[in-house]
Amino acid sequence: MLFYLFPYIYITFVSLNLYFRKIKVNFWTLVFLFMPALLVVVLRGNVGTDSFFYLALLQDYKMYGESPMRYEPGFEFLGKALVFLGASPRAGVALIALISSGILFKVYSRSRNEMILLALLVFPLFFYDFTMNGIRYGLSFCVATLAVDKLYQKKYRQFAVWGIVAFLIQYSSLLILLLFVSVLIKKKYQIFFVAILSLFIIVSPSMFSFFMERVSNKSEDYSQLYAPSFVSGLGPLFVVLLMYVNFLWFNRGEKYSKLVHTIFICELLSFIFAKFSYAGLRFQGAFMYCMIIYLKNNSKKIDLPWKYTVNLAIVSVFSILLFAKNITTVVQDELTPFLPYHFFWEEKYPDRL
Repeated sequence: MLFYLFPYIYITFVSLNLYFRKIKVNFWTLVFLFMPALLVVVLRGNVGTDSFFYLALLQDYKMYGESPMRYEPGFEFLGKALVFLGASPRAGVALIALISSGILFKVYSRSRNEMILLALLVFPLFFYDFTMNGIRYGLSFCVATLAVDKLYQKKYRQFAVWGIVAFLIQYSSLLILLLFVSVLIKKKYQIFFVAILSLFIIVSPSMFSFFMERVSNKSEDYSQLYAPSFVSGLGPLFVVLLMYVNFLWFNRGEKYSKLVHTIFICELLSFIFAKFSYAGLRFQGAFMYCMIIYLKNNSKKIDLPWKYTVNLAIVSVFSILLFAKNITTVVQDELTPFLPYHFFWEEKYPDRL
């Protein structure tokens, strides 16, 4: 557990110091700030819940050029490209994690307000999950963040490009993209978006059929997994509630997008859905990240007092406790758990499974 907690303590104290001293931040500031966490990610052995499957996928590509495991076309292309360039399975997984991290540092380095969100919220809630567990959805959500930034900047073509990339890496990023598209673009562009989607269905029915088959398979998988108790998802809901109330309290009297209410309602509905299906927990995670993206792109409008940041720090402590609880929960047949942590050179095969 120390390997996960030390980077959190370091990042929290250094980021708060940078923030309150009003030091200008950039991409390289965040690289330095997150260096301990990056070392934990890159130097790990068979650690991280889903790492086993991604290592096995790249190992198949290395040995056979193909794999019976099927993922989204964008992620498969990236995996094959890394193997083609000579990366070992373990190096390939580490490189994907570094790409995700680099995108996060880029999109959260525009201001001190965004940097503190990355350090206090994104890191404890998502960073290890993005880079050591669900690296597919992690990379997709990072690219989706970049896409939404372009949407706020009204750079619609760039939004479309990055949105498509995010979608092709992992389909669940569509939840994030559609939520922001529904509010941030004019109706004529929404009609254009629907027209493009319809044209895609007509021109490429085989690809659309493949997409629907993947969604169907995911839904079937989720339908067989039920939330273990009535309180499942209560932690993420509480975190989103704290972010929601904190934003509204310090934004009183100012104009803000009603999207913040929509995101909270979606989180609440997902919490209710989680009582019946594991998919609800996945939706909660997606909408929780949507709330952070919203705060990221609206924090410039707030003259942030020190109390706002202190409240974020309180949410951050609760978030890291939530992460600690999740990784210490024993799951049956888990092949590569987060604990105990060990380095890649301690494995029987340092470069692969």
